[in-house]
Amino acid sequence: MTKFECDLVADLLPRYIDKKTSEESNRFIEEHIRDCQDCKELYEAMVADVVVDVEQPPIKKRFRLNGIMKMALIVLGYLVVVLIALFLFSYILLNGVI
Repeated sequence: MTKFECDLVADLLPRYIDKKTSEESNRFIEEHIRDCQDCKELYEAMVADVVVDVEQPPIKKRFRLNGIMKMALIVLGYLVVVLIALFLFSYILLNGVI
């Protein structure tokens, strides 16, 4: 095997592993790997390193309120607004701001 062939196979191996080479290139690579121990070891190392570890991102849970909770929050909001208005009104009356 010539150094040129080994360099060519080394360049083509990633595409070969991803099955993106032509049939003619596949035959050339397979014949070369059968005859060249160094390239065969390189191929085996590259295939061994290809570990598909697709880790899905954590799913964000949406906080959903049912109808009763929504109504309770709306009532609570109105209650807070009324209490603030009463506080301001009583403050104005007691301190004579007007």
